[in-house]
Amino acid sequence: FIFDFLQGSVIIQGLEEIVVKSKDEVYEILERGASRRQTAATLMNAFSSRSHSVFTVTIHTKENTIDGEELLKTGKLHLVDLAGSENIGRSGAVDKRAREAGNINQSLLTLGRVITALVEHAPHIPY
Repeated sequence: FIFDFLQGSVIIQGLEEIVVKSKDEVYEILERGASRRQTAATLMNAFSSRSHSVFTVTIHTKENTIDGEELLKTGKLHLVDLAGSENIGRSGAVDKRAREAGNINQSLLTLGRVITALVEHAPHIPY
């Protein structure tokens, strides 16, 4: 991702935003996203996820108040699926796959540090 200091926003390469009108369309997009995930076989798992995934659903609804005023409500749901950490020795990972597992483990460790800092209201978030 790229942080745009002038706009104060984060730009994520390859991010898609799709407007849907039904739950069936949501499921279709979830399945399409799942099919694009990187997986690889290890001794511990035939389809080990090698990538993290975030799926955000934002719902907008309109309601009318008792006074007839239109009210817009917004809700957001984040579904996060992280690539699993693994014991490199037990998984049988070697060469490229072992480096990949090390990178996944490092990213999970970093995420843990970020979450801890946020929960503890630390003055610095380490990311």
